[in-house]
Amino acid sequence: MERRQMVATTAGVLIAAALILGAPGTGSETSADGERRFNCGNATLEGRYAVIGGGFIPGGPPPAPLVPDAHMSLMTLDGAGNLTDRVTLSGNGEVSREVAQGTYTINADCRGELTIFGPPFQLTWDLVVAELQGAAKGKEFYAIGTVPGAVDTFTAKRIQ
Repeated sequence: MERRQMVATTAGVLIAAALILGAPGTGSETSADGERRFNCGNATLEGRYAVIGGGFIPGGPPPAPLVPDAHMSLMTLDGAGNLTDRVTLSGNGEVSREVAQGTYTINADCRGELTIFGPPFQLTWDLVVAELQGAAKGKEFYAIGTVPGAVDTFTAKRIQ
């Protein structure tokens, strides 16, 4: 095996081992019994996130029919469970711009819930922190809507 190939292979094995075992700064660690523990909480998601998503959402308060939607926003999370979302929404082809308030909760295993209190009704999502950086700060998270009958997902990437 050539030296360059061996170095690349060794580096790949070390990176994979760090990801599996939870290297420092990844937001996880391995307990004495080999079980992986995570160190997430509300402070894991703090800062400004660029958001893009879409699906089918209620066209109004229940029992309104579902309509296609696409949305992008700048979501600011305060690290204490509160958020502000400046969103541009295309719902059934009608474009609107809104600022909504909400809350979120992140569990120790890096899963959580997010609620937006926007007019005319409340929307909820389950989320998972997909990538951590530094001192367990969330760099990226994914969400899926939990409003019965609706289908909506989004990805959020930290920008600041």
